[in-house]
Amino acid sequence: MSRSPGAHRVRMRRVAIVMLAVAVGLGIAVAGVLLGPRLDPRWRSVTTRDASIPGSVTRDPAPAVTLVVVLPGLGGAGRDLAEQFVGVAEDERWLLLAPSPSYDPVDANESLLAADLRVDNELVMLVGEVMAGSSLHIAPLIDLVGFSRGAQSAHRFALRHPDRVAALASFSAGTYTMPTSAQPYPLGMGGFDTWNHLRAFDAVSLRHVRVLVGVGTADVNPADVARAWDSVGGTSRLERAARFAGALEQMQVPARLQTYAGVGHSFVPAMREDAIELFRSSVPDHGS
Repeated sequence: MSRSPGAHRVRMRRVAIVMLAVAVGLGIAVAGVLLGPRLDPRWRSVTTRDASIPGSVTRDPAPAVTLVVVLPGLGGAGRDLAEQFVGVAEDERWLLLAPSPSYDPVDANESLLAADLRVDNELVMLVGEVMAGSSLHIAPLIDLVGFSRGAQSAHRFALRHPDRVAALASFSAGTYTMPTSAQPYPLGMGGFDTWNHLRAFDAVSLRHVRVLVGVGTADVNPADVARAWDSVGGTSRLERAARFAGALEQMQVPARLQTYAGVGHSFVPAMREDAIELFRSSVPDHGS
């Protein structure tokens, strides 16, 4: 995907990466990325890009590490959400990739559908660059966690690239693409290949992705979500999460719905704990 040098520099300023479990000399040449500051005093800067290495990897770099992509809500910073996973990432040997995507169209010439595909392309590029540029043994399948708008991009990444994902934790998305619906993408899967580089939907691979769909029981304001999804998903984030989880279960995807009593539209500690539990349980599926 070609970009002008000016657009490339702008994107560099808009994306942040927080990396854990990175080898010395990682040498990531990730276009469009700035490495975030240290989030834990145990880390130390080891490259001109301020990549930081936790002690669990520097002491024993041989075992595999897992790449966990953390996607924030609209206007949020990826590293702010990623900070909540820093401690466990040290223990579990997780490398956290926390971009801050520009989810909305960047100009009047870009449609919402085109912006959706652009963000997906950027995530593919970032993941590919990290895996290709590291001397570590990074597991071939990634874990994804997203909140709100980040959950929308995270679950669509899993629909597009199920063969690259071990586990998906999707919290409080405003819209879901229903994999059992024939309505036009992004409502359903109608014309999905048009927005997937002409690749067909791989339902077989999706059945190997462990999925957690989470939402607060008080996240029910119809005014907070786009009306176009009412017919396929319902009128609130709570209803849409339930329908999406149900559609995945209908397809025999190992998915479960988790609700959080009294919680509105916010990312709470219980969501973090459930995502951690999911990712820990997905370790055997990563392979070597």
